[in-house]
Amino acid sequence: MNSKQIQYAIALSKTLNFSQAADELGITQPSLSKQIINLENELGVKLFDRNHSPMTLTPAGEYFVVHAGEILYKETELLRSLEGFQSGENGALTIGVTPFRSLYLMPDIIKRVKEKFPGVKVTLCEESSAHLRKEVCEGKYDFAIVNLPVDDSVLEVTKLQPDTLVLAVPDSLAQSLPHSDDGSLLSIDFNRVKHLPFVVLSPAQEMRELFDKLCASADFVPDIACEVIGITTAWAMAQAEIGATLLPYQFIKNRHFHKNLTLYKIKSSLYSRQPAIVCRRGQYMSDYAKYAISLLTQE
Repeated sequence: MNSKQIQYAIALSKTLNFSQAADELGITQPSLSKQIINLENELGVKLFDRNHSPMTLTPAGEYFVVHAGEILYKETELLRSLEGFQSGENGALTIGVTPFRSLYLMPDIIKRVKEKFPGVKVTLCEESSAHLRKEVCEGKYDFAIVNLPVDDSVLEVTKLQPDTLVLAVPDSLAQSLPHSDDGSLLSIDFNRVKHLPFVVLSPAQEMRELFDKLCASADFVPDIACEVIGITTAWAMAQAEIGATLLPYQFIKNRHFHKNLTLYKIKSSLYSRQPAIVCRRGQYMSDYAKYAISLLTQE
């Protein structure tokens, strides 16, 4: 049994489809099938029940995936810990982050890390918060940035500045709304904007649920001009004057993202999100990962 066979078996356990797993691994389906058969023959047990459609894990397979995943994690940790012994710090830094935070938060951080550690390869894994929470528990990243809560029995947590939500209204749609002479944020009752078209996130997302609650409390049915998946797309649609949208203030205030938009605090809304840097407890932390974290906590 080798690391590649373990990696292949774990990949197949996630898809339970040889063709899909082979595509994700970048190998042919016959090659993957041969590796799995060789692994099963070596172990003397069947890991996958191919008599079912779709294929399922056997009890032995379920046990194997859990414990083999720990083996891969330990191997990765060993390699990470040895990177510090390499001359020139020619290691790798892998950070899990949501796409919208990557856009406004990471460019300056990565630039400064590369200035201090020019030989380090940096990889940003831009995924949903749910995906990041799962994979950081498995030790897939040096660290990730996610919203709390998380399982702090498994993860070490360093809190960042909380997100505060604002309503971003295209300037062309804000003519009938109050304006600030000095550019400060004004507070507004949500029922004052019921005539506006809105750009919203898709159902079941945290910010969409909040938007629906705000509309319900203000007693109006919103005019939804566009429904999108991500915060960055919502921002782009507001920039294009499609409609008003809810955005984290920490995102919109950076890099002049509020250009052509009027921002409002929402009265009676205490909404905020608590982002945090998280990593698996006891995980090896390289000097460049520590440096990146120190930069993020200074922001």
